[in-house]
Formats: sequence, C-alpha cells, structure tokens
Amino acid sequence: MMRKTVQFLFASLLLSLMTTQCDVIDQPFKNGGPQDTTSTAQLRNVLIEDFTGHRCKNCPKASKEIEALVDAFGANRIIGLAIHAGPGNFTNTNADYPTDFTTQEGKDIQEFFGTNNLPSGMVNRENYTPSGNLHWLGSPYNWPTLSVEAMDSTLRVALDASASLTSGQLSVSVQGFPQTNLLHDLKIVALVKESNIVSPQKMPDDTRDPDYVHMNVLRDYVTDTWGTSFGTSPMVPGDTLSGTYTLAWNTDWVQSNAAVVVYVFNPDNYRILQVIEVPVD
Repeated sequence: MMRKTVQFLFASLLLSLMTTQCDVIDQPFKNGGPQDTTSTAQLRNVLIEDFTGHRCKNCPKASKEIEALVDAFGANRIIGLAIHAGPGNFTNTNADYPTDFTTQEGKDIQEFFGTNNLPSGMVNRENYTPSGNLHWLGSPYNWPTLSVEAMDSTLRVALDASASLTSGQLSVSVQGFPQTNLLHDLKIVALVKESNIVSPQKMPDDTRDPDYVHMNVLRDYVTDTWGTSFGTSPMVPGDTLSGTYTLAWNTDWVQSNAAVVVYVFNPDNYRILQVIEVPVD
C-alpha cells in the first residue's frame, strides 16, 4: 500500500512540476503531513545536497525545486543543504555580491564528488562510484525521481537527535537504531545549516535581487566532514548506537534560523542511509 501511495504521489508531483515550472506545490500533495520521527515509525528520508552559488543565475531554480519537494512530502522527509562551492565566477564575492557563503568543507566535498557545473545536486549520494558521474544530477528536474525512490526504499537505520546551545557551545546528541542486519560499518555526520539569510543573488533573467532569501546554507560541520565512526559491523535490530558531538558556536549565525542536520552513511560507497534535521535549542 505504501508503494502504491508513493507512486501516486510521485506521478502527481511530476505533473505538477512540469505544469508549474518550479511553483510551490499545493497542500493536498502533503503525503499525510509530517511523519513521526521515532525509531518505531520512521521512514527513510532524503538529503539533497544542492551545489550552488550567489552569482549562478540558474541556481534559484534548484532552490525552488527543493521547496516544491518539501511542500509535497514535508520538511522532515526532504532535507535541503545549499553548498556554495564551485567555480569562482559563481561563488566569489565582489561589491555586488559581498557575502562569502563558501566553506572549506563544502569545497572539499564538491571537489571529491567532482563537478564544476552549477546548479548540481546529489540525492542521498545514490549511485556514487569513484569512476562515474551518475550520482550527479545536473538538472534539478531530475531530483524528484530519486527522492521518491529513496523514500520508498527500506529504512536500514533510524535516527533520533537533539541539539542544544549552552555558553557558546553547540552539543549534538544522536542515537541510532538498526532496522535490518548491517554488515558494514557506519559513519555519522552532523552539520549546521542556516536559512532566511538576506543577501544578493543573480536571477535567471540576469537581474540582481538584493533582497534574495537564501535557505539551507551550509555553515560548518560539527563532526569531521567525512564522518565519524558510529557503528562497527555487524549490527542488528535491537542494538542502540549513540554519540555526542560538539562545536564552538559562531556568533554570526542566527540561532532561530539554524538547524542541525544529522546523517549516517555507508563508508564503502558514501550512500546516505538516513538523515534527520533538528532545531538548535
């Protein structure tokens, strides 16, 4: 029944995307509203790593695609991450585009996975191979397909997390609950993103929007960029994995606009098995 429901939603979503050209999708496609995120009811979620730049005129279209997917399936099922990385003509600052959104970690990820074309994205890093480029989805219009397939696939590990800020120190606590037998190790990543940042952006019609609102901007990693050990093979249902990770808070970030994204992945192929997002309390 779940598969039939998701397939119906997918067909409706694609039709809506083609007819609205990135307009926000209407509320009835919400897939029943936000899902329970407890380990017993959790479904597999999607991380869309959106490689972007404030001087990339087509990049706002990619951001709108993520918004459409969030409207269709809920903010807890579709998690966007805007990584400002790529050629300098898209990401560098000047008098018209003064805010530096880039991070060294974002540049490292972009270089490792290998693309200089913006906008581009990865959906749970599906289909990654060291010698291929099938993981790169150059057109945001391709994102719904893998997103729906990922949400409809087996959840292998559930996550629960909390993030708190005390005396300038961010602390992120995570628990993991294997849902199937896992015969490979797990790595975990925790990072900070920030939304509602007003700063200029080049638009598809070549104009400059001085009041553009940037969403889901990567700020920093709490863990190592490439993950920290979270579990060693074998792991089975009934096991509980846990970890706590800390980061000095940057006072330039607005806490009410920030969130912590946590994901676990298979270090053999970098495939993201589950991702969740939590507010900074």
